[in-house]
Amino acid sequence: MKISLEGFKLLKRYWKIIVAVVLVLIISGGVYYQFYYQTNESKEQKIDPNNIFTVKKGNITKTIDGQGYIKPINEENLSFPSTSGGTKITKIHVNEGDMVKKGDVLVELDKREARLNYLQKKNALEKAKISGSKNEIEEAELNLYIAEDRIENLTLKAPFGGLVSDVYIEEGNYYENGNAITIKNTNTLKSEISIEESNFQEISLGQKANIELDSLPATSFTGEVTEIANEADNSGGTVTLPVTVTLNETDKEIKINSSAQVEIIVGEQKDTLFIPITAVFNKNNKEVVFKVVDENKTEAVEIKTGLSNGLRIAVESGLNEGDKILLNTFAQANGSKNMPTFGPGSGIGGNMGGRSK
Repeated sequence: MKISLEGFKLLKRYWKIIVAVVLVLIISGGVYYQFYYQTNESKEQKIDPNNIFTVKKGNITKTIDGQGYIKPINEENLSFPSTSGGTKITKIHVNEGDMVKKGDVLVELDKREARLNYLQKKNALEKAKISGSKNEIEEAELNLYIAEDRIENLTLKAPFGGLVSDVYIEEGNYYENGNAITIKNTNTLKSEISIEESNFQEISLGQKANIELDSLPATSFTGEVTEIANEADNSGGTVTLPVTVTLNETDKEIKINSSAQVEIIVGEQKDTLFIPITAVFNKNNKEVVFKVVDENKTEAVEIKTGLSNGLRIAVESGLNEGDKILLNTFAQANGSKNMPTFGPGSGIGGNMGGRSK
Protein backbone atom coordinates (compact mmCIF):
# COMPACT_ATOMS: atom_id res chain seq x y z
CA MET A 1 0.00 0.00 0.00
CA LYS A 2 1.43 3.31 -1.04
CA ILE A 3 1.11 6.37 1.14
CA SER A 4 1.01 9.73 -0.57
CA LEU A 5 3.36 12.48 0.46
CA GLU A 6 0.50 14.37 1.95
CA GLY A 7 -0.61 11.33 3.98
CA PHE A 8 2.94 10.78 5.19
CA LYS A 9 3.09 14.36 6.43
CA LEU A 10 -0.16 13.85 8.38
CA LEU A 11 1.17 10.65 9.98
CA LYS A 12 4.37 12.37 10.92
CA ARG A 13 2.44 15.28 12.43
CA TYR A 14 0.01 13.20 14.52
CA TRP A 15 2.08 10.11 15.29
CA LYS A 16 2.14 10.84 19.05
CA ILE A 17 -1.65 11.01 19.20
CA ILE A 18 -2.01 7.77 17.23
CA VAL A 19 0.44 5.94 19.52
CA ALA A 20 -1.43 7.25 22.60
CA VAL A 21 -4.76 5.99 21.26
CA VAL A 22 -3.32 2.54 20.55
CA LEU A 23 -1.85 2.34 24.07
CA VAL A 24 -5.22 3.31 25.62
CA LEU A 25 -6.96 0.57 23.62
CA ILE A 26 -4.42 -2.02 24.72
CA ILE A 27 -4.65 -1.03 28.41
CA SER A 28 -8.46 -0.90 28.30
CA GLY A 29 -8.57 -4.35 26.79
CA GLY A 30 -6.33 -5.68 29.54
CA VAL A 31 -8.44 -4.10 32.28
CA TYR A 32 -11.62 -5.44 30.73
CA TYR A 33 -10.16 -8.94 30.46
CA GLN A 34 -8.95 -8.89 34.04
CA PHE A 35 -12.23 -7.59 35.45
CA TYR A 36 -14.72 -9.51 33.34
CA TYR A 37 -13.06 -12.83 32.77
CA GLN A 38 -11.32 -13.12 36.09
CA THR A 39 -14.32 -12.02 38.17
CA ASN A 40 -16.63 -14.31 36.23
CA GLU A 41 -14.29 -17.28 36.48
CA SER A 42 -15.14 -19.62 39.31
CA LYS A 43 -12.28 -19.97 41.80
CA GLU A 44 -11.78 -21.90 44.98
CA GLN A 45 -10.72 -19.25 47.44
CA LYS A 46 -10.93 -19.27 51.24
CA ILE A 47 -13.41 -16.68 52.64
CA ASP A 48 -12.06 -14.52 55.43
CA PRO A 49 -14.28 -15.17 58.50
CA ASN A 50 -13.84 -11.53 59.49
CA ASN A 51 -15.70 -10.54 56.33
CA ILE A 52 -18.81 -12.60 57.13
CA PHE A 53 -21.92 -11.20 58.79
CA THR A 54 -24.75 -13.31 60.18
CA VAL A 55 -28.18 -11.85 59.42
CA LYS A 56 -30.08 -11.17 62.64
CA LYS A 57 -32.97 -9.21 64.07
CA GLY A 58 -32.81 -5.96 65.98
CA ASN A 59 -34.02 -2.39 66.09
CA ILE A 60 -33.12 0.33 63.59
CA THR A 61 -33.64 3.96 64.50
CA LYS A 62 -33.03 6.77 62.05
CA THR A 63 -32.37 10.18 63.58
CA ILE A 64 -31.67 13.73 62.50
CA ASP A 65 -29.17 15.39 64.79
CA GLY A 66 -28.65 19.00 65.78
CA GLN A 67 -27.07 21.15 68.44
CA GLY A 68 -28.82 23.91 70.37
CA TYR A 69 -29.10 25.51 73.78
CA ILE A 70 -31.50 24.98 76.66
CA LYS A 71 -34.07 27.78 76.85
CA PRO A 72 -37.21 28.31 78.93
CA ILE A 73 -40.44 27.58 77.11
CA ASN A 74 -41.53 31.14 77.85
CA GLU A 75 -39.57 34.25 78.77
CA GLU A 76 -40.91 37.76 79.27
CA ASN A 77 -39.55 41.17 80.20
CA LEU A 78 -42.13 42.82 82.48
CA SER A 79 -42.68 46.57 82.72
CA PHE A 80 -45.19 49.14 83.97
CA PRO A 81 -47.00 51.56 81.69
CA SER A 82 -44.89 54.71 81.27
CA THR A 83 -45.51 57.30 84.01
CA SER A 84 -45.25 61.05 83.59
CA GLY A 85 -42.43 62.34 85.76
CA GLY A 86 -41.91 58.93 87.34
CA THR A 87 -43.62 57.04 90.17
CA LYS A 88 -41.88 55.94 93.35
CA ILE A 89 -41.09 52.24 93.74
CA THR A 90 -42.53 51.40 97.15
CA LYS A 91 -42.02 47.61 97.35
CA ILE A 92 -40.11 44.89 95.49
CA HIS A 93 -41.39 41.50 96.65
CA VAL A 94 -38.85 39.26 94.86
CA ASN A 95 -35.13 38.85 94.32
CA GLU A 96 -33.17 37.40 91.42
CA GLY A 97 -33.30 33.62 91.56
CA ASP A 98 -36.71 33.44 93.26
CA MET A 99 -39.34 31.04 91.97
CA VAL A 100 -42.83 32.53 91.65
CA LYS A 101 -46.31 31.34 90.75
CA LYS A 102 -48.74 32.86 88.28
CA GLY A 103 -50.44 35.91 89.81
CA ASP A 104 -47.82 36.53 92.50
CA VAL A 105 -47.19 40.25 93.21
CA LEU A 106 -43.67 41.18 92.13
CA VAL A 107 -43.41 44.98 92.44
CA GLU A 108 -45.63 47.81 93.69
CA LEU A 109 -45.43 51.52 92.83
CA ASP A 110 -46.77 54.37 94.94
CA LYS A 111 -50.59 54.32 94.66
CA ARG A 112 -51.49 57.39 96.72
CA GLU A 113 -51.95 59.81 93.85
CA ALA A 114 -53.80 57.23 91.79
CA ARG A 115 -55.99 56.41 94.77
CA LEU A 116 -56.86 60.10 95.23
CA ASN A 117 -57.79 60.40 91.59
CA TYR A 118 -59.97 57.30 91.89
CA LEU A 119 -61.91 58.73 94.85
CA GLN A 120 -62.45 62.02 93.01
CA LYS A 121 -63.86 60.19 90.01
CA LYS A 122 -66.06 58.06 92.23
CA ASN A 123 -67.54 61.17 93.95
CA ALA A 124 -68.11 62.76 90.56
CA LEU A 125 -70.09 59.73 89.46
CA GLU A 126 -72.29 59.87 92.57
CA LYS A 127 -73.09 63.55 91.89
CA ALA A 128 -73.84 62.85 88.23
CA LYS A 129 -76.31 60.16 89.20
CA ILE A 130 -78.24 62.72 91.30
CA SER A 131 -78.40 65.74 89.00
CA GLY A 132 -76.51 64.97 85.82
CA SER A 133 -77.70 64.11 82.37
CA LYS A 134 -77.36 60.67 80.80
CA ASN A 135 -74.17 61.71 79.01
CA GLU A 136 -72.69 63.20 82.19
CA ILE A 137 -73.34 59.95 84.04
CA GLU A 138 -71.69 57.92 81.26
CA GLU A 139 -68.67 60.27 81.25
CA ALA A 140 -68.29 59.92 85.01
CA GLU A 141 -68.46 56.12 84.75
CA LEU A 142 -65.70 56.04 82.12
CA ASN A 143 -63.48 58.35 84.19
CA LEU A 144 -63.91 56.07 87.20
CA TYR A 145 -63.05 53.01 85.11
CA ILE A 146 -59.83 54.67 83.86
CA ALA A 147 -58.87 55.72 87.40
CA GLU A 148 -59.41 52.19 88.69
CA ASP A 149 -57.33 50.77 85.82
CA ARG A 150 -54.45 53.13 86.71
CA ILE A 151 -54.36 51.76 90.24
CA GLU A 152 -54.17 48.19 88.92
CA ASN A 153 -51.30 49.17 86.61
CA LEU A 154 -49.18 50.19 89.60
CA THR A 155 -48.92 46.54 90.70
CA LEU A 156 -46.75 44.14 88.67
CA LYS A 157 -47.84 40.48 88.80
CA ALA A 158 -46.32 37.30 87.40
CA PRO A 159 -48.09 36.34 84.13
CA PHE A 160 -46.91 32.74 84.59
CA GLY A 161 -44.93 30.67 87.05
CA GLY A 162 -41.19 30.59 86.74
CA LEU A 163 -37.81 31.97 87.70
CA VAL A 164 -37.10 35.64 88.36
CA SER A 165 -33.85 35.93 86.41
CA ASP A 166 -33.32 39.71 86.51
CA VAL A 167 -34.47 42.66 88.63
CA TYR A 168 -33.61 46.01 87.03
CA ILE A 169 -35.07 48.42 89.60
CA GLU A 170 -34.52 49.36 93.28
CA GLU A 171 -36.92 50.30 96.07
CA GLY A 172 -37.13 54.03 96.71
CA ASN A 173 -36.17 54.99 93.16
CA TYR A 174 -38.65 56.42 90.68
CA TYR A 175 -39.88 54.38 87.77
CA GLU A 176 -40.48 56.08 84.42
CA ASN A 177 -40.24 53.37 81.75
CA GLY A 178 -38.31 50.27 80.66
CA ASN A 179 -37.96 46.71 81.94
CA ALA A 180 -38.55 46.13 85.63
CA ILE A 181 -38.20 42.34 85.91
CA THR A 182 -37.46 39.36 83.64
CA ILE A 183 -39.25 36.11 84.40
CA LYS A 184 -38.57 32.75 82.74
CA ASN A 185 -40.81 29.72 82.76
CA THR A 186 -38.26 27.06 83.72
CA ASN A 187 -40.97 24.54 84.52
CA THR A 188 -40.77 23.55 80.85
CA LEU A 189 -37.58 23.75 78.80
CA LYS A 190 -36.85 23.64 75.09
CA SER A 191 -33.99 23.59 72.61
CA GLU A 192 -34.06 25.03 69.11
CA ILE A 193 -31.92 23.34 66.46
CA SER A 194 -31.37 23.97 62.74
CA ILE A 195 -32.28 21.22 60.26
CA GLU A 196 -30.51 20.95 56.89
CA GLU A 197 -32.58 21.51 53.77
CA SER A 198 -32.27 17.89 52.61
CA ASN A 199 -34.09 16.76 55.78
CA PHE A 200 -37.04 19.19 55.70
CA GLN A 201 -39.55 16.58 54.52
CA GLU A 202 -38.65 14.11 57.27
CA ILE A 203 -39.49 16.42 60.18
CA SER A 204 -43.03 16.58 61.61
CA LEU A 205 -44.72 17.73 64.81
CA GLY A 206 -44.88 15.20 67.63
CA GLN A 207 -41.75 13.25 66.68
CA LYS A 208 -39.86 11.94 69.70
CA ALA A 209 -36.37 13.14 70.52
CA ASN A 210 -33.44 12.31 72.77
CA ILE A 211 -31.48 15.14 74.40
CA GLU A 212 -28.03 14.99 75.98
CA LEU A 213 -26.33 17.84 77.81
CA ASP A 214 -22.60 18.45 78.03
CA SER A 215 -23.14 19.75 81.56
CA LEU A 216 -24.86 16.50 82.66
CA PRO A 217 -23.02 13.77 80.71
CA ALA A 218 -24.42 10.93 82.81
CA THR A 219 -28.06 11.89 82.19
CA SER A 220 -30.23 11.87 79.07
CA PHE A 221 -33.65 13.41 78.53
CA THR A 222 -36.55 12.85 76.17
CA GLY A 223 -38.69 15.34 74.32
CA GLU A 224 -40.73 15.94 71.19
CA VAL A 225 -40.94 18.32 68.26
CA THR A 226 -43.38 21.07 69.24
CA GLU A 227 -42.69 23.76 66.67
CA ILE A 228 -41.45 23.88 63.07
CA ALA A 229 -40.70 27.28 61.59
CA ASN A 230 -42.79 28.40 58.61
CA GLU A 231 -39.77 29.91 56.90
CA ALA A 232 -36.27 28.57 56.30
CA ASP A 233 -33.17 30.54 57.25
CA ASN A 234 -30.50 31.27 54.64
CA SER A 235 -28.60 33.97 56.52
CA GLY A 236 -25.46 31.84 56.90
CA GLY A 237 -25.22 30.85 53.24
CA THR A 238 -26.73 27.42 53.99
CA VAL A 239 -30.49 26.89 54.01
CA THR A 240 -31.71 25.50 57.35
CA LEU A 241 -35.04 25.22 59.15
CA PRO A 242 -35.46 26.12 62.86
CA VAL A 243 -37.12 23.30 64.80
CA THR A 244 -38.08 23.46 68.48
CA VAL A 245 -37.86 20.38 70.70
CA THR A 246 -39.56 20.59 74.12
CA LEU A 247 -38.22 18.45 76.95
CA ASN A 248 -40.68 16.09 78.63
CA GLU A 249 -39.16 16.63 82.05
CA THR A 250 -37.24 19.37 83.79
CA ASP A 251 -34.37 18.55 86.10
CA LYS A 252 -33.36 21.15 88.66
CA GLU A 253 -29.75 20.56 87.65
CA ILE A 254 -30.34 21.76 84.08
CA LYS A 255 -28.95 25.22 83.57
CA ILE A 256 -30.49 27.71 81.18
CA ASN A 257 -28.31 28.34 78.09
CA SER A 258 -26.34 25.11 78.53
CA SER A 259 -25.53 23.29 75.27
CA ALA A 260 -27.71 20.39 74.13
CA GLN A 261 -27.20 17.56 71.63
CA VAL A 262 -30.58 16.70 70.11
CA GLU A 263 -31.54 13.57 68.14
CA ILE A 264 -34.97 13.64 66.50
CA ILE A 265 -36.31 10.16 65.73
CA VAL A 266 -37.67 10.31 62.17
CA GLY A 267 -37.99 6.56 61.59
CA GLU A 268 -37.95 3.36 63.62
CA GLN A 269 -38.30 -0.36 62.88
CA LYS A 270 -38.29 -2.83 65.76
CA ASP A 271 -37.44 -6.54 65.71
CA THR A 272 -36.53 -6.45 62.03
CA LEU A 273 -33.87 -8.22 59.99
CA PHE A 274 -30.89 -5.96 59.39
CA ILE A 275 -27.46 -6.03 57.79
CA PRO A 276 -24.58 -3.53 57.55
CA ILE A 277 -25.07 -1.09 54.72
CA THR A 278 -21.59 -1.96 53.37
CA ALA A 279 -22.92 -5.40 52.44
CA VAL A 280 -25.34 -3.98 49.85
CA PHE A 281 -24.53 -2.83 46.34
CA ASN A 282 -26.63 -1.70 43.42
CA LYS A 283 -26.81 -3.46 40.06
CA ASN A 284 -29.27 -2.27 37.42
CA ASN A 285 -31.37 -0.55 40.11
CA LYS A 286 -31.52 -3.77 42.12
CA GLU A 287 -30.09 -4.26 45.60
CA VAL A 288 -27.80 -7.25 45.88
CA VAL A 289 -25.74 -8.99 48.58
CA PHE A 290 -23.28 -11.88 48.42
CA LYS A 291 -24.68 -14.83 50.36
CA VAL A 292 -22.12 -17.33 51.65
CA VAL A 293 -22.86 -20.84 50.34
CA ASP A 294 -19.83 -22.53 51.92
CA GLU A 295 -16.34 -21.55 53.01
CA ASN A 296 -15.20 -21.19 49.39
CA LYS A 297 -18.27 -19.97 47.55
CA THR A 298 -20.79 -17.13 47.49
CA GLU A 299 -23.83 -16.36 45.40
CA ALA A 300 -25.42 -13.03 44.49
CA VAL A 301 -28.88 -12.59 46.06
CA GLU A 302 -31.33 -9.83 45.27
CA ILE A 303 -32.93 -8.25 48.35
CA LYS A 304 -35.44 -5.57 49.22
CA THR A 305 -34.42 -3.10 51.90
CA GLY A 306 -36.23 -0.68 54.20
CA LEU A 307 -35.19 1.89 56.76
CA SER A 308 -31.51 2.82 57.02
CA ASN A 309 -29.68 4.76 59.70
CA GLY A 310 -26.50 5.13 57.64
CA LEU A 311 -24.81 2.12 59.26
CA ARG A 312 -27.51 -0.54 59.31
CA ILE A 313 -30.28 -1.20 56.82
CA ALA A 314 -33.47 -3.22 57.31
CA VAL A 315 -34.05 -6.24 55.04
CA GLU A 316 -37.66 -6.78 54.01
CA SER A 317 -37.16 -9.77 51.70
CA GLY A 318 -34.45 -11.93 50.15
CA LEU A 319 -32.71 -13.09 53.33
CA ASN A 320 -33.59 -15.06 56.45
CA GLU A 321 -32.36 -14.83 60.00
CA GLY A 322 -29.13 -16.79 60.33
CA ASP A 323 -28.04 -16.38 56.69
CA LYS A 324 -24.39 -15.46 56.27
CA ILE A 325 -23.35 -12.73 53.86
CA LEU A 326 -20.19 -10.91 52.90
CA LEU A 327 -19.71 -7.82 54.99
CA ASN A 328 -17.70 -5.75 52.51
CA THR A 329 -18.82 -5.86 48.87
CA PHE A 330 -16.35 -3.13 47.95
CA ALA A 331 -13.49 -5.54 48.57
CA GLN A 332 -15.35 -8.17 46.55
CA ALA A 333 -15.69 -5.82 43.61
CA ASN A 334 -12.02 -4.85 43.73
CA GLY A 335 -10.65 -8.39 43.94
CA SER A 336 -8.99 -8.19 47.37
CA LYS A 337 -7.16 -11.20 48.76
CA ASN A 338 -9.16 -13.83 50.61
CA MET A 339 -12.29 -12.70 48.75
CA PRO A 340 -14.21 -15.26 46.63
CA THR A 341 -15.30 -14.38 43.14
CA PHE A 342 -18.73 -15.15 41.77
CA GLY A 343 -19.48 -17.43 38.88
CA PRO A 344 -20.83 -16.53 35.43
CA GLY A 345 -24.30 -17.75 36.39
CA SER A 346 -24.74 -15.02 38.95
CA GLY A 347 -25.55 -12.36 36.40
CA ILE A 348 -23.61 -9.78 38.40
CA GLY A 349 -20.90 -7.77 36.71
CA GLY A 350 -19.54 -4.29 37.21
CA ASN A 351 -21.15 -1.02 38.40
CA MET A 352 -20.94 -1.98 42.07
CA GLY A 353 -20.94 0.31 45.07
CA GLY A 354 -22.28 0.83 48.57
CA ARG A 355 -25.85 1.97 49.01
CA SER A 356 -26.99 4.56 51.44
CA LYS A 357 -30.23 6.30 52.25
